[in-house]
Amino acid sequence: MPETDRRRDATLAPVKATYETWGREDPFYAVLTSKRRRGNQWDPEVFFDRGRREVDYVDGLSLRPGTARALDFGCGVGRLTFALADRFDEVVGVDIAESMVDCARRWNDRGERVRFVANARADLSLFADDSFDFVYSSITLQHVPPEAAANYVREFFRVLRPDGVAVFQMPNGPRIEPGSLRWRAYNLRRRVFRRWWKRLRGIPAYEMHWIARSRMTEVVDDGGGELVDVQDLSGGRSSNLRYCAVVRMGVKTCLV
Repeated sequence: MPETDRRRDATLAPVKATYETWGREDPFYAVLTSKRRRGNQWDPEVFFDRGRREVDYVDGLSLRPGTARALDFGCGVGRLTFALADRFDEVVGVDIAESMVDCARRWNDRGERVRFVANARADLSLFADDSFDFVYSSITLQHVPPEAAANYVREFFRVLRPDGVAVFQMPNGPRIEPGSLRWRAYNLRRRVFRRWWKRLRGIPAYEMHWIARSRMTEVVDDGGGELVDVQDLSGGRSSNLRYCAVVRMGVKTCLV
């Protein structure tokens, strides 16, 4: 395995450990954090209805991906996976934590049309090229170190079919160049210090990250995608963005 891949994978170990714990102890809260819902206080019907209402966004897309197969990246306990199953023939949910995947399987009432898999790699190599019509990811990439998050986005376009569509959310912030002194300070603050502070308070040490919009545009392009829409989910502050992208025309042909 190349050194870059090993480094990316290693950055995910603390993320996996955190969500394995949450998946065993309070899985719904781990997906939708609300102080009132901590301690397994989520009503399952309300929780899954939130997913159905969020995925209504897909119906408003001007682009019409195929309906054969969709990927829910960062599926957790299936909040969005089950909602996507109302629109696609088959849906695969992938998550970093086995405990989350186990919980999702227990809630699965869709049979073989929905399946869940665990993946602790910083890539999607468990999926073949051109194997999905649609990729959706919400409130997941923000918990992954930026280098790994960027690689996942590139992978979205590898696993998409030529007419596929990817929709994913990521916080926006100042641009930080990988490898720079500012990048090292960012990682120290966002990963090491944040995790230490969370553990000190007795809270599972989840991470929160951003990737600048300009950098994300480059990542999409590098992966063979093309942005077609960017929505501000933060009420005009541009601090939380939802990206919609397609496979760039001619890219799949060139790669064959």
